[in-house]
Amino acid sequence: MQRSATLALSASLGLLVLACTPTKQAANPDEVRRQYDAFKAAWAANDGAAIATFYADSAIQLPDNGSLAASRSTIRDSTVAFLAQNNFAWETSAPDIQVSGDLAAAYSTFDEHWVSKASGDTTRQSGHWLVVWERQADGVWRISKEMWTVRQRR
Repeated sequence: MQRSATLALSASLGLLVLACTPTKQAANPDEVRRQYDAFKAAWAANDGAAIATFYADSAIQLPDNGSLAASRSTIRDSTVAFLAQNNFAWETSAPDIQVSGDLAAAYSTFDEHWVSKASGDTTRQSGHWLVVWERQADGVWRISKEMWTVRQRR
């Protein structure tokens, strides 16, 4: 219950920040959706280096019950290590994307599983995923904040 309340508060604060951000240029949610889809494709290819390119240099990742990762290089290293040890697959719901200026929030749910390459053990879980995308100086949307909560492990 407390985790759900924390997620709701975090999402509400994020959307409040988006609502208060002045618009520099018109933003199209389809731009963010294309990046979102390309990000998922990099995961489908199990390509940790490609996955890392979707994060801003100073990105922060807040995994459920995990350690905070506070840079693109840290996220890249942990993703490459995870994919070296596991075969990963996931499905997400269509994202609810809200854009304001140079920030966008995307919320979706996920179902994922991975199989350990060493043991063959399978882990399955589902949950909620919230991503804040930020348009960079070069015009490319990259992930600046990412968090997820697991609602069910099977």
